[in-house]
Amino acid sequence: MSDLVRTLILCGLLSGTQPVTVMGLLLVMAGGVDSRREGLAYLAGAFLVESSILLFASLVLGNTVDTESSVGRGFLIARIALGLFLVVAGIRLRKEPKEPQPEIPKSLERLQGMGPGKAFIAGLALADYQGPLIGSMAIAASTVTTGGRLVAFGLYTLLASGIPFVIFIAVLRSQKAMEKMNNVTTWVMRNRRMIASWFGIVLGTFLIGDAALGLIFKG
Repeated sequence: MSDLVRTLILCGLLSGTQPVTVMGLLLVMAGGVDSRREGLAYLAGAFLVESSILLFASLVLGNTVDTESSVGRGFLIARIALGLFLVVAGIRLRKEPKEPQPEIPKSLERLQGMGPGKAFIAGLALADYQGPLIGSMAIAASTVTTGGRLVAFGLYTLLASGIPFVIFIAVLRSQKAMEKMNNVTTWVMRNRRMIASWFGIVLGTFLIGDAALGLIFKG
């Protein structure tokens, strides 16, 4: 597995499991089968943002930065810094909040009951930007061909868009499935700090390790 493929798979997992993006989808889909159009619009907005950034990088920015240059090493250091930020943020989220938290964050309450147009805009706003930006830096410093970059881009998209789409399909399967998903949504909202904490610690650790390997073997 090439360094670029490994990094973009990690970025795809980062985008596909982004807590805020997933929570947004669950709230948009709160109406179950009746929320099909809204869910698709939300996913389309997130897909447009995440994929456009990486597709541009794959076609335009590939192999434009020498991995042994100061800029190339700066990209790796930036990924380590982001990983450290995620780990620290994850650890801080494990502390009990000073004040009681609402079941649904106020910033996400308005996602319930919105139409397809607003759901699309919500998808644009709540899409993960970290994964595509990290992936773009990796693509810019890669030496693989355009075909190889597009394969890596495809793997990223499969994870970044595929994971939320599986959730979308699960909600639409049946009334029973919708009820289970509503229970899951309630659990996610109540435990969002714990979920975000583990997300930051685990993904941040992987980011640090991935970038550190690049510094050791290419720096």
